[in-house]
Amino acid sequence: MIFAVEFVQFILLLVIIWFLLRRTVGKNLKERRERVAAQVEEANRAGEAYAEARAQSAAIAAEARVEAQRIMEKGRADAEQERRAGLKRIEGEAAALILQAQQTVDAEKNKVISEASEQLVKLIGVVARRFLEEALTESERRSLTQKLILDRLKEMEGTTSQQ
Repeated sequence: MIFAVEFVQFILLLVIIWFLLRRTVGKNLKERRERVAAQVEEANRAGEAYAEARAQSAAIAAEARVEAQRIMEKGRADAEQERRAGLKRIEGEAAALILQAQQTVDAEKNKVISEASEQLVKLIGVVARRFLEEALTESERRSLTQKLILDRLKEMEGTTSQQ
């Protein structure tokens, strides 16, 4: 019987501890469940915010790609325009250089022709003088010289009277 009383006391003690623990632990468990539920809700909101931020990031990246493509296209167009302008400028400079070179060549050509003509006239004069000295006698040379001088004087009179 003592055993039955002790057993009942033990059961009673267990029931009291169970009620006390249930109240204390139950309150703590309830608070913990609420905290966990709040944290789960906060995690869900953070996940949604992350998804939204990721979507915004993707949109910004897409917009940046489009803008970068536009900038590259504009850069290419500007570079092509600059290249064409440079080519025109270089072609103009080249044409000016070619014209200048052609003028220089023409001037040098005329100078060479003039010098060659002068030397040819001198050479013809020397050859003619030597030929005449060898082929003609002294009296024939004098007669020819007088005739040439008279012809030249007549030419000069004709040009001065025409003016």
